[in-house]
Amino acid sequence: MARFGRLGFLLVLLCLAVAGCAGRQYPYAPVISVSDRCERLFERWHLSVEAKGRMDVQDWSPPGFPYLRVDRFLASFDLTGLSPPQRRDWLTRSHTKAVTAWRYELQGGPPEADQLLADLRACSQQAITAFSSSAEFWPALQQAATVPDSYSTTAQVFGLYPLVTPIVRWRASVTMGELAHRFGRYDVQSGWRRYGPVPERSGAKAAPEPYRRDSLGIPVFSEDEFRALVQRHAPSWRIDTRDSNDVPGVPGRSEDGRLQFRPEPVVFTQLGFTFLDGAILPQLTYVLWFPARPPEGVVDIYAGALDGVMWRVTMDQAGQALVYDTIHPCGCYHQWLLVDGGLRLRPDVDPEAEQLWVLGSMPGGSVAPVLSLSAGDHQLVAADFSGQPRRRVKTQTYRLEALDRLRGATHAGGRLYGADGLIAGTERPERFLLWPSGVVSAGAMRQWGHHAVSFVGRRHFDEPFLLNQYFTLP
Repeated sequence: MARFGRLGFLLVLLCLAVAGCAGRQYPYAPVISVSDRCERLFERWHLSVEAKGRMDVQDWSPPGFPYLRVDRFLASFDLTGLSPPQRRDWLTRSHTKAVTAWRYELQGGPPEADQLLADLRACSQQAITAFSSSAEFWPALQQAATVPDSYSTTAQVFGLYPLVTPIVRWRASVTMGELAHRFGRYDVQSGWRRYGPVPERSGAKAAPEPYRRDSLGIPVFSEDEFRALVQRHAPSWRIDTRDSNDVPGVPGRSEDGRLQFRPEPVVFTQLGFTFLDGAILPQLTYVLWFPARPPEGVVDIYAGALDGVMWRVTMDQAGQALVYDTIHPCGCYHQWLLVDGGLRLRPDVDPEAEQLWVLGSMPGGSVAPVLSLSAGDHQLVAADFSGQPRRRVKTQTYRLEALDRLRGATHAGGRLYGADGLIAGTERPERFLLWPSGVVSAGAMRQWGHHAVSFVGRRHFDEPFLLNQYFTLP
């Protein structure tokens, strides 16, 4: 009986590993630097949103500091070495993230949600005032602010990760090599449909050169400056359209938990930041969603509900593109496009060993590209930076929306993202093959901040030092 008990325990752990249950956990911890009343308020809020399934996990909530939220970029700062002005700017950004998350978490909440939000902000101010005037809290915050990665160590242990890594590496090389070979050689199957951004308003200007920066060195944009920058780099899309699965739109979920999709020409945007040679540079990500990736045969381990493409532009201090990269919302198929005069791979980097997939180099300049996507699997098959209009091609305009729009209640009434950062219902059969890599539910769509982009090693799409690690300026 004891032997069976031990075996059962191991089987349970193995099932947990296969399921990829390594999503971020937000344990409640005693709140630092607030009154007893405020601590009870934060505890009540935490229990409420957790019980109702409204927890927004895009950013990390440091245990003990519920009035702050951090992403990997903010967490990368040496908090104990900040000057007083830098502390204030860091706290402002971190608290703004917390307030944003609360707004989404309180959607669909109690009737007194607005008052609760006001009370949370008032209590937060106590802590922020104390933090701004004292250095004693910062070492604890430095430790708590470390963002957990999106990999399951448990799955890697039970999956004998060191033994399966060569197989995973080989399979990834084959798959990405096939995609690279198809780039620029794709034969359209059904016919192109083209989508372009709404034309820029007359008199609109790009972001100033150089950017204004706060005391941390982070670029600061006014609303008009940011809108102009997003417009400037917004790509056009040329999609081989075989059926409704190749028509872009807006994902959602009904209140009964079913995924819904509304066909609509919309591209979602996300602002991020990265470090390069000591400078902080802005990154713009454009996200195009599709209703599904349909099966290509009787058995297709990559098929499932929802699919999409994420296209990211990293800009220099003058707003010019330095490098492009792209993934799908599952974190899969991470590919790079270099820019003439932009970033180059470091001489000591072996792309094959590092699993870096570079499609080629494109002309420099400020022209936004036309990106061509294949039918069905929505892979990037061409990128045209010529800026020359194509004749006899009808273009439908698309609308730009913030990716944050999908964080709370969606158009169908329910919430798209779960408390694990994944989109339930988008699971792929490939997860049963790739679970030893540690990637949680490989192939499933996920929320910003949860994109593991490599099955070998640990790498994230929003890693702030990713460029420094692999690239350099000429």
